[in-house]
Amino acid sequence: MKPLYAIAMLGTVLISWSASAETTVTSRSCRASTYGPSTCTTVTKTLNDSEATPQKQMSQAEERKYLEEKEARIRKWEEFCKPTGVTDSMGITRLRYAHEGCDLGRTGEAGPVAQMRE
Repeated sequence: MKPLYAIAMLGTVLISWSASAETTVTSRSCRASTYGPSTCTTVTKTLNDSEATPQKQMSQAEERKYLEEKEARIRKWEEFCKPTGVTDSMGITRLRYAHEGCDLGRTGEAGPVAQMRE
């Protein structure tokens, strides 16, 4: 009888311990409506400790390297696509690019943009 009691107690402790390792996050957002009552949305998510761990902070050298790589990618895109602002007949400024697919992030490395078949 004692081993059965010990197993039951151990099971209870393990279940309560695993439940404490989870975090519940609830967020609520409300939006006013012009045509009726406001609409509210509640989102509840349960996270395990492995999901809730914060991201590792970058050192200054890593952050500097990341920013330099990001700026290099932007410069490369601008050199390839050459975006220019053009005002259309309705007075809206739109961007035009030197190559097709630049509005989708094309940088010229992947070759031509895939064509749709009719």
